[in-house]
Amino acid sequence: MKVTKKEYKFLTQIKKSDFSGDGEGLCDYITAQDYDMKSVRGLIPSLVEKGIIDYDENSGIDDIDGNEMAWTTINHIYYDFDNHKLTNLEVA
Repeated sequence: MKVTKKEYKFLTQIKKSDFSGDGEGLCDYITAQDYDMKSVRGLIPSLVEKGIIDYDENSGIDDIDGNEMAWTTINHIYYDFDNHKLTNLEVA
């Protein structure tokens, strides 16, 4: 699947998150403390439409400021969990 450089950078940040090592796949809470929300808001719809990520705006968990965090997971066909790397993606 073709992705932009910005999309790949965002996916790499998810891959490197603390939550991506817990056995549940490559996933992360999306917060303003960890992500550039202006950029992320533009990337998420494209990645969801391509089927690369699942995204839930309302995770039910609040950040340190009391704001509900969003949750995203990279679709399993786009990562090799055993080797902890992204796969089947072509940076355009």
